[in-house]
Amino acid sequence: MIYVVKSFREDKDTSGNNNPPLSEEGVEFGKKLKLRNNAIKFDMCYTSFKLKDFGSALILVGDKLIVRRTHSLDNNEKEEIINFIKSLPQDKSILVVASDEVISVIKDNFNCIELK
Repeated sequence: MIYVVKSFREDKDTSGNNNPPLSEEGVEFGKKLKLRNNAIKFDMCYTSFKLKDFGSALILVGDKLIVRRTHSLDNNEKEEIINFIKSLPQDKSILVVASDEVISVIKDNFNCIELK
């Protein structure tokens, strides 16, 4: 089963690099989401290389799993996202943390559960 989570709120980017980390509000939201979904045991976790996506994933899985980063989730190229999700093992419980746009593609094309 694939579980999807939209990355949590980011800090306002004042550095100009367009890759801000999570805000305090995002961290707090993540902790609450983790508590609400604590019964789910993930086998794998994937995210993009964006700091807010990676940070969101770390809050949810902690040190229980290696968070694997992939460029397939970095952009909004529908075919690349679809091909990546198709390549994942179907017999595992997989968490995908990504942007709204990427999550929308996954939800539109696959049977998955969105954690809120």
